[in-house]
Amino acid sequence: MQVRQARRRIDRAVLYSSKAQQVGQPGPAIVRAGNGLAVICLSFGAAFAAFASGSLEQRIGNLIFLGFIPAVAVYAGGHLLGQVLVVSGKLCDVIMAGSFRYAKLLLKELLSWVGTHVSNWLASLPAVREKVCYSARRYYGRVSHVSFDFSCLVIRSVARFALRIESFPHRQLATHRRYRALRQ
Repeated sequence: MQVRQARRRIDRAVLYSSKAQQVGQPGPAIVRAGNGLAVICLSFGAAFAAFASGSLEQRIGNLIFLGFIPAVAVYAGGHLLGQVLVVSGKLCDVIMAGSFRYAKLLLKELLSWVGTHVSNWLASLPAVREKVCYSARRYYGRVSHVSFDFSCLVIRSVARFALRIESFPHRQLATHRRYRALRQ
């Protein structure tokens, strides 16, 4: 039992350590990149000062203006940008947590509102069903009579149309034969 608790403590310690928290954040990576670029700037300035021709004062000037000042600027910019990214990440976490809480509250209110309206509608459903059944019983005789007449009319119309279509090619052929006879 104590071993499991010790493992849980160790796992939690690893989870909440500063190095474990920094793995997924862009801030420390930007700081490391700034440090690397600063070293590159300083190395470039030193190499340029060492291999460029000129007096000692010009070489020191080249080292300061081409190496030291850009290296300090990149180093400071990396640290500043890294801290801004860390702070903005924490701010985004706070905003997202608040947004999810607010969305949860809105969803809860929406579901409550929908639930009351749906339950009211379902409660009124038997009354609607009774009205529909009453209307159907009342008008059933007339509806069945009208639907029967309509189906007879549709069947009769379709039959007439089929007969016309069936006789149409014969009429056209006969008309074509008469036209040919008149032409000759």
